[in-house]
Amino acid sequence: MNTNHDQELEARIDRELKSLPLLPAPSTLAARVLSQLATPTAVPWYRRAWPTWPLALRTVSFTILLALFGGLCFAGWEASHSSSVTAAAKEVSGGFALVSLAANTLSVLSNAAAQVVRHLGTGFIVTAVALMLMAYATCVAFGSFYLRFAFARR
Repeated sequence: MNTNHDQELEARIDRELKSLPLLPAPSTLAARVLSQLATPTAVPWYRRAWPTWPLALRTVSFTILLALFGGLCFAGWEASHSSSVTAAAKEVSGGFALVSLAANTLSVLSNAAAQVVRHLGTGFIVTAVALMLMAYATCVAFGSFYLRFAFARR
C-alpha cells in the first residue's frame, strides 16, 4: 500500500478523535465500582486455596494424600526388588558401560592428540592446517573450473 496515504489517514483519524468532546462518566459509576470491590466474591470451598478449606476437609484430604504417597513409595520399593526390574537394570547398566567405554576411548585419544601438539609445536600444526586448507581450496577451484569447462555450450 501507499505509505503516504496510510500516514495521511492516520493523521486525519487522530485529528477527528482529538476534536471529539470528552464524555462524562455517570455519577453513580464510582460508587458502584467501589461497592463491587468491597464485597468479597462467594467462591465454593473447592475453588479456594487449600489452607482456607474447612478443617475436616483438610484433614481428610491430607490423610488420603498421605496414604497415596505411602502406597506409591511401597509399590516402588517392591517393584525395584522384582526380578524383571533387576534384569532390566542389568541391561541398562550394560548400555551405560558401553557409553563409558566410548567416553574413556575419546579421552585417551584427546590426550594423545594433546601430546602430539605439544611435541610438534603449534607453529608446525598451524602451517600444516594452512597447507591443507590451501590444497582443499585448490581442489575446489580446479573442480569447478573443469565442471564449467565440461558443461560449457559450444
